[in-house]
Amino acid sequence: MKIRELAQQHAALGFTPRTAVRWLSPMSLARTALKVMAATVFADFGDKRELEGSFPSDPLSLDELPVPGQPAQPTVGMRGLPNPGAEPAQEIWLDFTADLGDGFDATYTVASLLAQDNLSVGGLELPRGRLLVLGGDEVYPVASPAAYEDRMAGPYRMALPARLALPARGQVNTPETGPGGHSAPLNESPILLALPGNHDWYDGLTSFIRIFTRQRTIGRWRTMQTRSYFAVRLTGRSPGPGFSGAPGWWLLGLDSQLGQYIDEPQLDYFYRNVTSQLQAGDAIILCLAAPFWVKGSTGFRQANFFEQDYLRRRFNPETQLFEATGATVRLWLSGDLHHYARYEQCDTPGTDEAPDPRRTQMITCGLGGAYLSETHWLPTEITLPPHSTATATATPSDHDPGTTANERRFALMPATFPGQGNSRLLGPQLANPFSQFWLPVRNPGLGTSLGLVHVVAALTIWTVFSAFLGESFIASLRIMRQGNTVLLLTALVFGLPVLLAVFAVATRVLGLAAKGVAVFIRGALYQLSALALSAAVVVLLPWPVDWPAAPILLLVLILVYLGGWALGSEAFALFILATPTGEVSSWKMSGQAIEDHKGFLRIRLAADGSLTVYPLMVDTVCRDWQLDSNDDGVRLVPATGPLAVRLLEEPITIARKGTPP
Repeated sequence: MKIRELAQQHAALGFTPRTAVRWLSPMSLARTALKVMAATVFADFGDKRELEGSFPSDPLSLDELPVPGQPAQPTVGMRGLPNPGAEPAQEIWLDFTADLGDGFDATYTVASLLAQDNLSVGGLELPRGRLLVLGGDEVYPVASPAAYEDRMAGPYRMALPARLALPARGQVNTPETGPGGHSAPLNESPILLALPGNHDWYDGLTSFIRIFTRQRTIGRWRTMQTRSYFAVRLTGRSPGPGFSGAPGWWLLGLDSQLGQYIDEPQLDYFYRNVTSQLQAGDAIILCLAAPFWVKGSTGFRQANFFEQDYLRRRFNPETQLFEATGATVRLWLSGDLHHYARYEQCDTPGTDEAPDPRRTQMITCGLGGAYLSETHWLPTEITLPPHSTATATATPSDHDPGTTANERRFALMPATFPGQGNSRLLGPQLANPFSQFWLPVRNPGLGTSLGLVHVVAALTIWTVFSAFLGESFIASLRIMRQGNTVLLLTALVFGLPVLLAVFAVATRVLGLAAKGVAVFIRGALYQLSALALSAAVVVLLPWPVDWPAAPILLLVLILVYLGGWALGSEAFALFILATPTGEVSSWKMSGQAIEDHKGFLRIRLAADGSLTVYPLMVDTVCRDWQLDSNDDGVRLVPATGPLAVRLLEEPITIARKGTPP
């Protein structure tokens, strides 16, 4: 069944599958613009993270929930005080995906792969993660209860439905024993943690909090966080009375709320649950809602401040000094940009260095369901601020981190997706009338709107010209064929593109190419050029003298409308492609809404403390589904057979101990 047929099965599915968002359709543009403005005002005057200070702040744990009638399972994390009798940590598998909740086909393709017990990829058997991390933007285009249900919660509940079968008499389900006493993996009910991205914030985070912070289930995935950020000790244990600690791995998720400052309740949460517990040798996976190491700005300054003053060192109020924790961030994870890119710590930028598991990794993987983004613009090297000094006689502040002169350098690894060469070819598809991704074809309603705008503009100009001559519409149309008017029209047809080119060069030289007014003027010139070309066609046509006025007027308006639909759309596409940076520049990929090429990260945390990242990719999403009913309930499976999954690059191994700072 295709997505339109699935939408008719909403009663059986429990939700309504949605098509991918058409970002440049007039309704989507207007709705998103209003939400963005409202969210910006909310971010300035009503930060909901401040209210989360009253929410529970107990440390999270990967411990299995108690099973009635069964003894408690061995702990692997912490809840409250550490358990000195906990058994050594065993192998743990984690999954990470981001930028989901868009079109059903792409989102459910990823969800169904995440839900499988095992994936066989390149001769490797990769079991389902015991914990699934959603790295931001869980819904598109804007957050709302209905959007979350149809675009995220419904598909994920369908991919891993809650079990319907009851255990046999005298038997109880345990993590090792599934319904009826049959063997089941330890990750039978995996935990789900989520970070909010900018689209989750567009309703002030209201829907996100209701879905992810109430400890409810989405199918068999169990939510456990109590706030829009989280901290989980994966392995190791903190020191306690009468016993020493053991270093291990932490998983942290930071809520940066549209790139704003980190709120005090969030900092207090991390200080009590993480900073005060860190010890020498601890390694950290830090999840952010955006790759601020590439984007820069306030977002990275805040992430850097958090890393330095809450992870690498902690402030001692008794001595009024910072003291080193001995912990390091070994892996940075993010979404927000809908591609795969990995930056690796390097000693000498621009040189080939042998793989070293001690190097820190920064990975962006926003392939969970949203449209594909480019990668060729990514800098090949980035330089980040140096680490803070271990001690400083200063109060904890992001304004005075007490830095040294040793900057951190990272190099972009070759295995980006899409690849650098292919990435350059994606954008121009927007202006290719023979491509399925041509702007008006991919965004229903845009061509219609531009056609109507051109008709209104043409009627306005025609009315003024007719009134100036004191003639009727048809008479003035025939007068336009005379020499002076044709000459003027020819000058407009050829002169406007020249004026546009001069204006574009001038704004680039002056550094105004991406400024609001300059962008608006350039866009208007593109549309005027398209309108001038349509007008030239209308004026130069040999209209019969014996035709009534009404048919001629109607045909003129039809021609202008078609010109606006085709030429106006092409002009808009060229305008987008010619805009170097900014929001308009991002439309060249969002306007295409490419649904294929999705993926996620599967992460293995071995018992020896090493961590291995497996970047997984599915090149073509499934677009034909069939219902499958079993003891687990009703779920959708690909009608054409299992999905083909591949490794995007060789697995990346990260040691718990990194290189010296």
